[in-house]
Amino acid sequence: MPDTASDRVSDRVSDRASDRASDTAYGSALGDDLQARAAALLRSTANDLKRNDRDAEADLSLAPGAFAEYTSGRRPVTWELIERAARVWPVNERDLLPVRDDAPTGVRVCRAKESAATSRVIERGGGPYYEYRDTAMSRLSSYRPEWIRMLRTVDDDAPDNPAVEWNKGHLLYQFTYFVGPVNYYHEWEGVRHCVPMTTGDSVWGLPFGPHSFAARSDAEPAYILALTYGGDLTGDAQREIAALGTGAAADLALPSGADGALLASFLQARAMSPEELARRSGLSPGRVHTLCAGAGRAEWSELAALAPALGVSVRELLAPSTRARSGVSVRKGADVRRWTYPDSRRPAYRVAELAGDPLHPHTSALEVEVLTREEGGPPLTTHQHQYAYVLGDAPVTASWTRDGRTRTERLEPGDSAYAVPGVPLSLAAPEGGPAPRLLLLRIRGAVTPDVRFALGAMAADGIDRYVAEDRLWY
Repeated sequence: MPDTASDRVSDRVSDRASDRASDTAYGSALGDDLQARAAALLRSTANDLKRNDRDAEADLSLAPGAFAEYTSGRRPVTWELIERAARVWPVNERDLLPVRDDAPTGVRVCRAKESAATSRVIERGGGPYYEYRDTAMSRLSSYRPEWIRMLRTVDDDAPDNPAVEWNKGHLLYQFTYFVGPVNYYHEWEGVRHCVPMTTGDSVWGLPFGPHSFAARSDAEPAYILALTYGGDLTGDAQREIAALGTGAAADLALPSGADGALLASFLQARAMSPEELARRSGLSPGRVHTLCAGAGRAEWSELAALAPALGVSVRELLAPSTRARSGVSVRKGADVRRWTYPDSRRPAYRVAELAGDPLHPHTSALEVEVLTREEGGPPLTTHQHQYAYVLGDAPVTASWTRDGRTRTERLEPGDSAYAVPGVPLSLAAPEGGPAPRLLLLRIRGAVTPDVRFALGAMAADGIDRYVAEDRLWY
């Protein structure tokens, strides 16, 4: 039987009712804290667009007084409202979506048994190749840390061993810590390599480099901790570049250490000729041309003259470099630097510096041996997101304080944890036992040094409003 007009109207009414119910459910599911931050984002966005309540209500087809109810938290921000704002205003839906805080106490712990419960075997080449397990993760950070056991055994170190199944590379940077006899295979620009690894060895790798792992023996454990993370490549940057396209991405790309290309891009951005920069800085036009062409590197005195001429800090003219060879930085456990922390007079921890690269100065990979047995001792505090995995056979006691409350957890071997930036994490060895060892990987999140300096430069009450805007701008 064909639909009647009344049937179609009834369907539309039913659909709208369903949408309203879905929106209400969405709003309720956000929770009080998330709703409060969603309300603050809505207010902040309207302020940025110079919309007062009346203008916002006109744009979003809201009843008088409704916008104040949303931005005060008296009425839940719904998905329908977010979609409507993204259609009307020059913003994206994700600009109005708050981040879920799944570490309200400051630390998330993943027990070894919880990790084992996520076990799944991946087959490659017609047979089992890896056993994967999740470890501690958080929605606040771009970590994707995995425990991976090698199920394929090889009897040589040849990079072209036919038993080795290669991946295609992936977007995320990868820090890898090795336990047991593991061969690490990596490919760069068509050349394949094999590096025999053992416990304590580590490697840091660039995105999209094909790689693989295999065990050299099945008589002892052979696994890795593969800690992948997005750095600045994921999130808004990836979405923006995806919209611009491959050609734009290639044009925007700057080679590592390319000081000349960086300087030339500043000139282009300011529509400034090399001659004008020479006039402002006191350098000769020929020297500016040489520097922009990358035919030489600026002396410190030249950088000190160029930076104010461009209206930037000297650090903006220094391109980051990399020590990666064939796409990776390898560090053998026997070659790592070790020291005590906080200092040699109060050695609470013995620290080893694992693989890293100057391209990521705010990524720190450390192996920490816990020497102190004092709970609540010297904290390991950092501005970075912090991941910890308990190595070896000894447990460790972890304690931290947040919002005036101190918490303590005993972490067993194989347990892992995530700590939010700024949490003072103290580790202690149990009485009478061996010194525990932990792997710590620390990465910077979206709060870059530029953001940190901007926070420090704000007006007196700016930080509170930046975190949660609660008022009209005038």
